[in-house]
Amino acid sequence: MEDVDLLGLFDLEDFKIIDLRHADDSVVICVESASPPDGCQCCGVVGDLIVKERPVVRVRDLSISGRPAWLSWRKHRWSCRSCHRTFTQSHPVCAQRQRVSLRLRSHLGNRARAGAAHAEVARDEHVSRYHVRQGARSSRPPTPWWPVEIERWPRWISLDEAAHRRNRELPTVISAPEQRRVLDVIPGRSKQAVQQWLHQLPADVAANIKVVSIDPYDAYRRGIQAELPHALIVCDPFHLVRGAGTAMDSVRRDRQRIARTSGRLAHGARQSGKQHNWQPDLYRSRHRLLSAEERLDPKNATKLKALFALDPEMGRAWALKEDFRTLYHLSSRAEAEQRLDAFLTAAETSGFPAFVSFAHGLRKWRTEFLAYFDKPATNGYAEGITNKIKVIKRRAYGLPTFAGFRERILLCCG
Repeated sequence: MEDVDLLGLFDLEDFKIIDLRHADDSVVICVESASPPDGCQCCGVVGDLIVKERPVVRVRDLSISGRPAWLSWRKHRWSCRSCHRTFTQSHPVCAQRQRVSLRLRSHLGNRARAGAAHAEVARDEHVSRYHVRQGARSSRPPTPWWPVEIERWPRWISLDEAAHRRNRELPTVISAPEQRRVLDVIPGRSKQAVQQWLHQLPADVAANIKVVSIDPYDAYRRGIQAELPHALIVCDPFHLVRGAGTAMDSVRRDRQRIARTSGRLAHGARQSGKQHNWQPDLYRSRHRLLSAEERLDPKNATKLKALFALDPEMGRAWALKEDFRTLYHLSSRAEAEQRLDAFLTAAETSGFPAFVSFAHGLRKWRTEFLAYFDKPATNGYAEGITNKIKVIKRRAYGLPTFAGFRERILLCCG
């Protein structure tokens, strides 16, 4: 391989390649500086330098075809006859007192930022985990990071919890869906934790936040109300619809339990342990009942009609679930408010304990539910970040410390 090709490959314009050899499944490129310095780095005198030493430094560089590459740099240590001081050559690629080139460190940091585990990057690049960790830290932007331009300040933030370690308090992940980035990860999910983080925001940034989307968790709501009284709090629709589905499934399980235990057992059933009133259609329809009405194909819709003909109570519970879900299809807040009151009345008088409990909880979140029709904000981006955090944890085989957990999330998602 010619020198000019290596120079183009390694982007070493200030170096001259003097040798290339292969050793122990690696590539060693011997280089030296192509030109002497312009003058003394201490006093600035030009033309009064002499070579004092020629030390050789080995610097790990980017791999070539999966093989580790080393730069064997034969440096010049100069001495100035004017000021009698010495200095050693330096290069932007190879920082002083470093045995890893800056571009390799940047490459390691980029791979870690993409979500790869430190051990995985170290194994692929034939370096230690220490160098991967240093590369990740050097490529990490300062957090919290607020752009200079006010147009890029977050106007909408989302709060969601993410599991760190088993049997530990869940940390809170704060993200900005419009900027598609995680702002910070704070320990705990209490009102004090959220309030403390919001309190340390710059006043202009806090005033710029207009919308906060959260799960129906009261500690988040109270912390936001204490620090951002001007912000509109929107409850995530997915969790409320899932609550209605959970209430309907609770009715199904209650109906199944009643069918199991009611009625007399025949003599043969007593002998075999089987029960006459077991309704397999209720159990087999558990997923079908949770599906949206418009997503049911004709076959499943026919099965549900047959089930409701046998068990009208189950049909009433399913209708309540669908009534609540269709509230989010409305376009005006006034109509949604009317339909919500009708649903709450129907749920509380339905006789189903699960729907009565759901209606009582929904009354506490009435304002946040109706806020969706003023600003249709969801926690979809925050839930996506939670899934990405799970992947990061699995690839890393766990992140034992909260500092490492927070650092990895900010590196990959910040």
